[in-house]
Amino acid sequence: MTQDDQSAEPNFKKMSPPKHNQGWVCQVIIAMAITLLAVVPATAEDGLRLAYFQGLVGAAGFDEDQLTFAEPAPNDPGADSTNDLSTMPYLGIAGQFPLGRGETHVGIDASLLVGWRSDDTSLAAGNGQARIEIDSDLWLVDVAIGLYAQTLLGERWRLYGAAGPMLLFGEYSDDTTEEDLTVTPTTETEDSNSDSAFGVGGYAKLGLEYRLSGDAFMGIAVRGITTNLEFDQALESGNLTGLQGFITFTRAY
Repeated sequence: MTQDDQSAEPNFKKMSPPKHNQGWVCQVIIAMAITLLAVVPATAEDGLRLAYFQGLVGAAGFDEDQLTFAEPAPNDPGADSTNDLSTMPYLGIAGQFPLGRGETHVGIDASLLVGWRSDDTSLAAGNGQARIEIDSDLWLVDVAIGLYAQTLLGERWRLYGAAGPMLLFGEYSDDTTEEDLTVTPTTETEDSNSDSAFGVGGYAKLGLEYRLSGDAFMGIAVRGITTNLEFDQALESGNLTGLQGFITFTRAY
């Protein structure tokens, strides 16, 4: 092979992505599910069987700067792009376990919620001399146990509120590919990053449900949270706050 032939071959420079364990998300979900099953209070009155089990489907919005991540170009650390992942779908399960009888009562409120966001970004850098593609993912696992109070409004409506402490686990990862357009053939550089975080805080929830038939309810819920979770790669550090909205599907037993 001649020297000219060798120079015609594409030059790929690859960097091995760092190894990191993403199995903690599954471990947390399993552990929290076991916690929810064990949360029925042992001090409840004998013979009390009524409990509410909920499925929640909705969306969440968080502080934009706390969940906007800086993405440095592999070949130009001074050229950063930003990726806003502050809004995402959210879903999960919850249980409410009364501590007393009656249409109006208080009890234990427990929930396990998961939020996620994926984004693919393509942009030009260096006055069009490079093309950058970023594939990023963000996962949040939210577990909370607190107290709730409820009352029935007539025969059809159920109004409740809840508040208490919570834990929030987060993991962010991205894969970045930069293509240098100034040479022929073009060259590519790949890089990967990850960032995990854990925070504690509190939540408050307000819900209203309509009895469809028997012990089946459907309604809406609004939930606010605040935690000290911080990502190192986020634009700003500080407490992470957010607002979540859900459609709820509830069954009483």
